[in-house]
Amino acid sequence: MVIGKASLISLTCLYFLSGGFNNAIASDIEGDFLHNVNQDIVNDYNYLESFSSGDLDNYSELNISNATDSIAIIKQRSPGITANNRAKITQSGSSNSAYIGQTGRNNTALIDQNGSNNDAAIGQLGVNSEALISQDGNNNLAVIGQANFSRQSSQLSIDQKGNGNTAYLVGSGRSNLGISQDGNDFALVKASSSMRIHINQAN
Repeated sequence: MVIGKASLISLTCLYFLSGGFNNAIASDIEGDFLHNVNQDIVNDYNYLESFSSGDLDNYSELNISNATDSIAIIKQRSPGITANNRAKITQSGSSNSAYIGQTGRNNTALIDQNGSNNDAAIGQLGVNSEALISQDGNNNLAVIGQANFSRQSSQLSIDQKGNGNTAYLVGSGRSNLGISQDGNDFALVKASSSMRIHINQAN
């Protein structure tokens, strides 16, 4: 399955329709941004977040190794110069799909996939947003969408280990929430101000 613009539009509708609805099954909804994410992926993210693109408006990177039948798409748009958006997708395995779409300035997104039949999408609109999805397993689905127009940072992350997990995270900025899941779990969370979002799914 290719996750693209249609899925992000659906996620936006979900955000407005969900109201204050937060639901998690067999999940730990407490944690920090990057909570339980493997250290090598944290290091990779920290490097990306601090990376200066120099004279480049936006920076994007694809790192694909030992992968078959996989799809990786990055789209970044910004008003004018010095947008400083950064995005990276790393894939290893088969039949994985990853999509990152960013519009605005000073946004950072990373997707890391290892396994088979995983789907991940990040959509960010505005400024100073950070998002990470890490998947290590099979048949996992993770979606992050946020619109941040404040000058404060907003950080959302999903870390999936194991099989058959599903997570949807939506935020409107200045979010700070953590979630941990371990195998065949479901989470639907609408982040509010001062919440941090993280999902870890381990089998």
